[in-house]
Amino acid sequence: MSDINNVTITGHIGSDPEMKYFDSGSVVVNFSVAIDEWQGKEKGSKTIWIDCRAWGQKAEFIGDYAKKGSLVMVDGRLSVESWTAQDGTKRSKTLVLVNEIKVVDKK
Repeated sequence: MSDINNVTITGHIGSDPEMKYFDSGSVVVNFSVAIDEWQGKEKGSKTIWIDCRAWGQKAEFIGDYAKKGSLVMVDGRLSVESWTAQDGTKRSKTLVLVNEIKVVDKK
């Protein structure tokens, strides 16, 4: 059986998406989505932050139509970035590479 790498999340964008344009004409957008996870009556809810990235036309769409507080549904796949920090330590983070996004605000 093949592995499946697919994730769908629904939550609110935490801050305005960050657009970056390259000399080649490519565009990328990075944003984070807040998901409230219910921990039970005694603990209440906890917010989980998910980093997301989109390229090309999807990035342009997000830049045009999504902003801080927008309710979005994101479908994508998980990816891991690794790098070496200035202090020499190895770092990594998991993020969602966006395949589809819907802004589901009531507006």
